[in-house]
Order: sequence, then structure tokens, then C-alpha cells
Amino acid sequence: MVATGVADLAVQLCLKPGIGTNGYEIAGGGDGEIVIYGNDEPGLLYGVGRLLRDSLYSSNGFVAGPWRGVSVPVMPVRGIYFATHFHNFYHDAPIEKVQRYVEELALWGVNSIMLWFDMHHFNGLHDPAAQLMIQRLRQILQTAKSVGMGRGLGVIANEGYANSPVEMRAVGVGRGGFYGVEICPNQPGAKGLIVNQFREMFDEFSDIGITDLWIWPYDQGSCDCEQCRPWGANGFLSIAKPVADQARSSFPGVKVYLSTWLMDEQEWKGLADAFRTRPEWVDALIAQPDCYRFTNSSPGGLPVLGFPEISMDGMWPWGGFGANPQPKALQIYWSGVKSISAGGYPYSEGIFEDINKIICAQFYWNPEGSIDEILKAYIAYEYSPDVTDELLTVIRTLEQNHHMRWWPGLFESYQGWFPSKGLVAQADPGAESAFKIVKRLDASLPAHARTGWRWRIVYLRALLDAELKANGGKPNAVCERAFQELMGIYHAQNGQIDVKPPVSETRGENVSSCLTGDRMGSGLPCDPYPQA
Repeated sequence: MVATGVADLAVQLCLKPGIGTNGYEIAGGGDGEIVIYGNDEPGLLYGVGRLLRDSLYSSNGFVAGPWRGVSVPVMPVRGIYFATHFHNFYHDAPIEKVQRYVEELALWGVNSIMLWFDMHHFNGLHDPAAQLMIQRLRQILQTAKSVGMGRGLGVIANEGYANSPVEMRAVGVGRGGFYGVEICPNQPGAKGLIVNQFREMFDEFSDIGITDLWIWPYDQGSCDCEQCRPWGANGFLSIAKPVADQARSSFPGVKVYLSTWLMDEQEWKGLADAFRTRPEWVDALIAQPDCYRFTNSSPGGLPVLGFPEISMDGMWPWGGFGANPQPKALQIYWSGVKSISAGGYPYSEGIFEDINKIICAQFYWNPEGSIDEILKAYIAYEYSPDVTDELLTVIRTLEQNHHMRWWPGLFESYQGWFPSKGLVAQADPGAESAFKIVKRLDASLPAHARTGWRWRIVYLRALLDAELKANGGKPNAVCERAFQELMGIYHAQNGQIDVKPPVSETRGENVSSCLTGDRMGSGLPCDPYPQA
């Protein structure tokens, strides 16, 4: 290993058009030389990521990965949606950490970041709080641009600010979220107001250049007045097209994705009727798999992008108990949609589902990829190639024991949505064995892996499964320390209940005497994700 002068290995980076969009080739050059060819600049970056993942790192130096060949992604859209709300990681973590995370996802082939500027909180675009959020979104998207990613914005078709005109307000359908400030596009002057709001917001990103735009019907959004219903095939389309036209004026070349989220059978069929001739203003549809029970084809023959749920299913608070790997569930989902998919944007509430993100990204790259091979590559790169088989076992156990948790006293004063309330403790088979494995491996991992947040959220999830099982489902002092560490990793100190581990301050319990401020007594700092 050398720190200065000429090394025994040289890596050349070259552009080589013709490989295939975003594709790469890794080849051996002369003695001690590796050449990474990229079809384009993103492809070159993905090739670097592949070499890094296949390589070995130790105190003795760096051993370059042995894989040689050509790899080209099958799906054109390999995105991720960051939910920047509820004071979760994307909302509150130091921006440098979010930017670094974007860069790390790019090395796995993720090629688009989608964000949403949620208007309903603010009294107009120039509300100081609105400008702070705009600045944060800009910083994330600027990082995406710097690594060759697409930059996406999501909009609700009839979105309104908190001070939207009362006389223009929509009537909610009662499907998904609705804040009561949305705008009915059929009220006099309403379409112009909606389009102008988006034009002003688009101007805030003009220098970054938005490449992808979502237009969303529900959750939040919709109007159920006589002129708008059925919303998804009527009022929604009447405002979505002007919004798309404005986006194309603001961002020439932008791709427009029309969401069918929460549409019912009547709306889906109405959309098919409206799109008998493929619409020029739509580039693809966002559709959940159950829409295909209504028809066996995409309206207008449009490409279909998925929106898989990787964060919230089966766990509340989301990420509150650590990592939530779900390879089996994602394999079942993917087997049902890959034949009609052009890629997608998994829905992300934070970093606790990092494994799930990578599974989706690799499925989009190679739809026939092996789930075990994806997991082995992840484990080898993020932890150590020496622990792949044992951690595969742990990941399968964590998914098997993935379920909602509740105990008497948990958030009893909380009057909001509480999906886990009243559930009884489950058996969690293998929880003790899984924690024994991670506890033993913890001592043998390289320092960079052992102190990293990706390992800690797996370790803490295994610990919590075992401790809660042993304690009849209710947390003890050890669990409390784990919750506190997770809160620090997520930067969720100000988080809403949905995204905040169930720490004692939220539950109203006093267990401060059990807290030491370090990471489970290891002497390591509470924040294992250092600044970039």
C-alpha cells in the first residue's frame, strides 16, 4: 500500500459511446491497469461504483475487484422519492449528510431523485419557511445534478397554499390526505392561479433544471364537486395538462409522469377512454400494481413506472426499531410488475430502508437479477465479504419478524393515526440467534463498517427484536438506549411520532437513569455518520 508516488495499480476512466445508455465496461489494460469505460458520464460513475463494490479493503491495502465485462441497465428510470417531511432524516439531517447519501445511491445506479415542495404548510412561496424548504430541496437536487442524476419535482394537481382563496377551495373526495386548502380547478380564475403558483415555484429551480415532473391526483389533492367528478378522469386531467404545459415551458425537455395513485375502477377506465390516442403531454404513468385488476393494458400504451412502498409497510413508527429489510416481499412485488415496468421511484421515509432501496435499484438495472446476489454484494461492500452468509441469515430473520409493535402506555395520549394500537407481541422466532450473530460479528467488522450507520441500524434492530421478545414486548432500559441511538442516527429529535423512535420522552416515561450518551456502552459517539 502506498500513499505517495507511483502505485502498482492504475485505473483509467474513459468515455466510450456505443455501450448502451448508462452502461459501462470494466476491462484489464496493461500490467497493473484497469480501464473503466462509460457509455456516458453517468455510466462511467456506475462503473466506478461496480469496481468499488467488488474490491477488497483492509489494513494491508486495496485489492481491485475481479469482475470484467459489460453491464447496461434495462430500465430507464431507476429513481427514489425522498419524502422531505415530518422532520425525518431528509427534512432535518444536516444537509451535507443528505447530499452524501445522494452520492452514495448514485454509485449503485440510482439515476433520479424526486422531491415534493408541499405547499399547504406555507402562506405563499415567499413565506420565509417556504423559502427555507425551497433552499433545502435545491441543495439536494444540485447534488443530484452534480453526479449526473435526473432531478424531479412532484406536484399535486390542484395544490394550494395555506392562504388559498376560500371561494376557490376544493371539496375532498375522502381518499388519502386532504388539507382543505386545495383548489377546485373549475372555479372562476382557479386554473390560472394554480398554473401561476407552479410557474413561480418552477422558477426557483430554473438554474438546476428539472428533468422529471410528477403530477399527482390524490393524497393530498382532488375535488368532488359536480364539475370535477370523477376526479381522476375529469377534473384531474383538466388541470394536469396546463400544469404539464407550464413545466415544459419552464424546463424544455422535461418528462411528465402522470400518477394514477388511489384511482378507482371508474377513474382508471375513464383514463383509458381519454387516452385512446396516446397523449403527447404525458411521457409515462405512475401506477400501483392493483390498477391492473381493472385492465390488462396501460392507457394510451404509455410506459408504466412503479411507486413501491419500502418504508411504512408493517412498521410504525417508520424505522422506529431500526433497519427494515424486506427482500422476500420486494421479490414478490417485482415478480408481479417487472413485465410491465419501465422502472420506478420507491417511496422513502428515511435511511432505515437503505437495503430496500438497493434491491429496487438493482432490479431496475437487471430485472432478472438474483435477490441473494444483490444482498451479498451489499453486505460485502457495506460491511465485509467475510460475513455475507451469516448476515443473509440475519436479514431473512429480521424480515420474518417484521411486524407492528405496541405495548400498554405507548403514545396513549396520541389522537392521530395509530396503526399499531392494541396489537399483541408476536413470537419472533430466531430473534435471539440473529442478535447473537450480529453481536459476535460486531467485534470482527472493519472499523469503518462497525461504526457506520448502516451497520448500527441492523445491529439495533436485531437487539430490539431480541430484547422486546425477552421482555414480553415492552421496552426495557436497553431498548431505550437503542431508541435514543436510532433517534440520533435519523436526526429525528424534532420528528413527528410517525418517524421518531418510541423514546421515553415521547411516551412520557422517565428512564433517563439508564442512558449513558454513548452507543450501547461501546464508547462510540452517538452519531456514527460523520460529516462528508
